Amino acid sequence: MSTRKAVFYTFAFFLFVLIVPQLCAQNEIKMSPGEAAITRQKLVDYSKQFIGKPYASGGIGPNSFDCSGLIFTVSRESIGVQLPRTTKAIYNFCSEVSASEREAGDLVFFKTTASGQISHVGLYIGSSQFIHAASDGPNTGVIISSLKEAYWKSHYFCTRRYLPASNSELLVDSRKSSSSAENSGAASSSSASSSPSKSRTVSYSNQVAGSSNSFLQSLILDASLSLDWSMVTPDYFRLNCRGFDTMIHARYAGKTLQPGLGAYIRYDAGTDNVQIPLVFSLTMNEFVRVFAGPVIQAGKPHLPGNSDYEIKNSFFPGIIGAAFSTPSFQVGKTFVSFVQDIHYTVFNDTDGAAMSFSKSLTTGLVLASGIRVTLPLNSVL
Repeated sequence: MSTRKAVFYTFAFFLFVLIVPQLCAQNEIKMSPGEAAITRQKLVDYSKQFIGKPYASGGIGPNSFDCSGLIFTVSRESIGVQLPRTTKAIYNFCSEVSASEREAGDLVFFKTTASGQISHVGLYIGSSQFIHAASDGPNTGVIISSLKEAYWKSHYFCTRRYLPASNSELLVDSRKSSSSAENSGAASSSSASSSPSKSRTVSYSNQVAGSSNSFLQSLILDASLSLDWSMVTPDYFRLNCRGFDTMIHARYAGKTLQPGLGAYIRYDAGTDNVQIPLVFSLTMNEFVRVFAGPVIQAGKPHLPGNSDYEIKNSFFPGIIGAAFSTPSFQVGKTFVSFVQDIHYTVFNDTDGAAMSFSKSLTTGLVLASGIRVTLPLNSVL
């Protein structure tokens, strides 16, 4: 195997290791419809005892909860099923059902961050209502809210379940079997129902995908500007400015691994040429994205630090890399974050032969530090 292929496949393996944990299998507990009806009722009834408990990040009760902590504890203590601890992991654990099939004991998921990732979960209790732990607003903590409220309706993503369907009239409206418990909870959250925008799990207003699952409403656009750098050349070890790049990118937030397409325009000062990578990407969560694709070259590149040693880009395989971003902050309808990526671009000798390992690695491996601006498309539709 040539040196350039060895470097490329080594880097690809590293990215594969990052992706594999995201591809966990969905799970569903096996039981009869009758058993499911009883189990779901236990789950719903047990959850209501925590109404009024305060919100605490990382809390799993019994005195305080965050949203996933409430679901985690209620499931474990009421029916003996231990779910994953985080909202995203719970989402991956469950299987999706349509809104028409939704019944009490299912889980409702919401997207409330700029990443378009699943960020909030509640337990559906019937009649379009769900119990959850809210972190912001005048009615924080464990409350009952309605899927018909404007805020939750616009941020709703899907319903999932880990318990089989009950096919039972008992759970069409679980409120009828425990009206007194719910009424006491409803009183504590009545102002949340009338002011839904103040009851949510994030500390700022969000603009991400809502209840409509249309393609356009699930698109998220972003653009970045970065300074490129490296620490080595084929001949010496020191900080090197490798130029700058700008990128435009679109991704579809309707999947666990969010697929996307992007295009860069990059000036590589080390090789003194312009590159146009066209990449396919997978955004795994709010902070990690991997990408790969062909590279179009403009100009005649040379080995960094040696203008007499001409080289050329490989069109394909062209580039492979990973981008890591910070939590974002909101500016108007956009979300701004800082981004750090590491990418490897394949270069060859002018005759197409592979360069030596050291030359290939030090020429192709570049880091980029910059800023990313994200715009959920449904915020302007």
